[in-house]
Amino acid sequence: MTTFPAEPIHRHAQAWPRRGRAALALAALLLALTGDRMTGSRAAVRVDLPALMLWAWDRDDDLRFVDARTTGVAYLAATLTLRGEGVALTPRRNPLALPEGVSRVAVAHVETDRAEPPVLNAEQLRRFVETLAAVSDEVPHRVLQVDYEAVASQRDFFIDAVAALRRRLPGAAISVTALASWCFNESWTDRLEADEVVPMLFRMGYDGRRVRARFENGGDFRGTECRSSLGIATDELPAVLPPGRRVYVFSPRRWTPESYDIVRTRINRWSHDQLPD
Repeated sequence: MTTFPAEPIHRHAQAWPRRGRAALALAALLLALTGDRMTGSRAAVRVDLPALMLWAWDRDDDLRFVDARTTGVAYLAATLTLRGEGVALTPRRNPLALPEGVSRVAVAHVETDRAEPPVLNAEQLRRFVETLAAVSDEVPHRVLQVDYEAVASQRDFFIDAVAALRRRLPGAAISVTALASWCFNESWTDRLEADEVVPMLFRMGYDGRRVRARFENGGDFRGTECRSSLGIATDELPAVLPPGRRVYVFSPRRWTPESYDIVRTRINRWSHDQLPD
């Protein structure tokens, strides 16, 4: 059993210690699994993850019951807040118990300060990318996932940041989450230089009924970049999903063996790459 500690990283990226990074990188390598056949549709780097991924947000979760052969964990590693000209970093606060050998995605959640909106200039972009790279350096993971609900005025900044992160981490697998509306109504996500785009099919508001109806009628998202993975929630499990996708699942409550089994049962109905019993 591996326990992921609370606050594994320093609060200020500029001051993060270098000692131990090589050991963490080696540990991540030793814990890596072969993974399944699924890859990102536009990947320059292979997204080598199981077909089922559980999102583990910042709470004291025990996921030792997870079957590491078929299921990985995408855990919140840090929250980055864009504020004024700066980037504030808040590391994970709560411990997370995981089974040995589980495939991990380190999630960097991005927020913007409404009281002091970000300037989104070149210097802030540089700081943002360096902070994301520092998260990647400090915590064990196979894929780095950026969770940023960028509004229209922030899209170019987000696109430029992902491109700069790709240059900063040329060998790293990069995933980004996306609002379903970005993949359903818009076309700018094809400019994101990510290896995986994960449209989130929950808390969709007005677009929810239209997206569900499209899937029920055999339809799909507009862009191919949005067709390798998707995200759902345990309290909004859809009736129909396109088969053959990697599925990330969010739970608003602590994960339990029972909620995990419900998700696995439903996944088997959706996917032609069924999970073994």
